[in-house]
Amino acid sequence: MTGIDTLITQLYREQAKRILAALTRVFGAANIELAEDTLQDAFGKALDNWRASGVPANPVGWLFTTAKNQAIDVIRAQKSKMKFAEDLTHTLESEWSLRSTIELEFEEDKIKDDQLRMIFWCCHEEVKTENQIPVILQLLCGFSIPAIARALFLPEETVKKRLYRTKQQLKKYEFETPAAEKLPAALDTVHTSLYLFFNEGYHCSDEKKNIDIDFCIEALALVRMLVDLPEIANRETLALYALMNFHIARINARVDSENQLVAIDQQDRNLWDKNHIKQAECFLQLAQVNRPDKCGRFFYEAMIAQEHCKAVVFEQTSWQKIVCFYDDLISITHSPIAVINQSIAMAYAGDVVAAIDQVKVLEANKQLQASHLPTATLAHLYAKQGNAEKARSYAVEAAKKGGTRQEHQLMTAQIERLLAQRSSPSA
Repeated sequence: MTGIDTLITQLYREQAKRILAALTRVFGAANIELAEDTLQDAFGKALDNWRASGVPANPVGWLFTTAKNQAIDVIRAQKSKMKFAEDLTHTLESEWSLRSTIELEFEEDKIKDDQLRMIFWCCHEEVKTENQIPVILQLLCGFSIPAIARALFLPEETVKKRLYRTKQQLKKYEFETPAAEKLPAALDTVHTSLYLFFNEGYHCSDEKKNIDIDFCIEALALVRMLVDLPEIANRETLALYALMNFHIARINARVDSENQLVAIDQQDRNLWDKNHIKQAECFLQLAQVNRPDKCGRFFYEAMIAQEHCKAVVFEQTSWQKIVCFYDDLISITHSPIAVINQSIAMAYAGDVVAAIDQVKVLEANKQLQASHLPTATLAHLYAKQGNAEKARSYAVEAAKKGGTRQEHQLMTAQIERLLAQRSSPSA
């Protein structure tokens, strides 16, 4: 790639989502493809012009001016054939007000509002999660189709088909921030969608990568956009932002120099980012004291993450507090995964037998029938108990059921380390 190609790629990741949000607002959600085509034309003109004449002094300003001019040309050519944003139709169809309307809609405050609209639109509750994430990557984060395909390990054609089907579905929904009475439910969906997006990066399924930091950073930025709007953000928004910061603080310690996953008890805590932890603590405190609404899932997950980050060494972790927070979390979510995680906390709090019994009950849970997690957890708990035969047997069974190669390696290493600790004279 030339220097100009590299610059265009960088600007696309940074600015395409902002320009697209403004264009979608102007053209209307029903014309999302037209907004995308106009965006591509603007970047195409930039590439051709800059190769021929050099990069302008203000490349971002040049792109925005070109996008606005492209939008004006499109509206002039299409106004007799299609409807644009209903509340802007009158001013867009008049030559007297067309340019001033476009200029107004591309002002910074308007673009921020449009990006907010785009978040709620992409995370609509009627859209399946597997379809939300490609749309979030493209429309909210500025990923190209090849980049989405690489990130999600999908063929480009599959990505194109998912994006097309999802956008056709999204056209049915308003490109608006929900009304006050609908905002809490819509915000719940947005929180869940963005957290799943964050997890796509934090628990990356690429065996060569393990972590995709770009996903985590983009998800964090999107939640920050919500946090910065007091009229939108609630306790769960603040808690989710805290939770993501607690997680991303530990990201550099989660893999070693050979790109292998590192268990939390083996991580070098000097690598944990203190700035992210401080940021997380600040926003979690705000969530605790400044919001009258109920505590939800992300609040208790953040409280659990905070306890892990508080411990200077693994042995100082407040496991009993974590067990109690899981009680609250389970009462809200009824999640069997939360029960599994609580069982591990119970074992480290000193009650391995109760932990094993709790996980064994989950073996009959329909949601976990095809999952390797209960079996892998039992392997861990039996190793914690010192039962080598059962620990290794469950580990073999778990590896057959699922999980990545790195997860199996991590599980085996943890089991052998726990068994070695049990058999040592000081254990």
